[in-house]
Amino acid sequence: MADDKKKAGPADRNLISFRQKYEFDYAARQLQKQVPEATRQQARDALTRAARQESPSEGRERIMRAARKLLGH
Repeated sequence: MADDKKKAGPADRNLISFRQKYEFDYAARQLQKQVPEATRQQARDALTRAARQESPSEGRERIMRAARKLLGH
């Protein structure tokens, strides 16, 4: 999912915009699919903690990897 709807190129798809609720919710749902035992709130919390550790500009996959680690997966 792109952060800026006017810039839908590959570089923008690599980011998660934590300011846009639909994008954050999409990332949380994707994380929940990867770690089914996690609740939605646990997935959201893990994403937030991972973004603080990794910096949101590090990219979607790196944040998702860190979030999975935080969830013990």
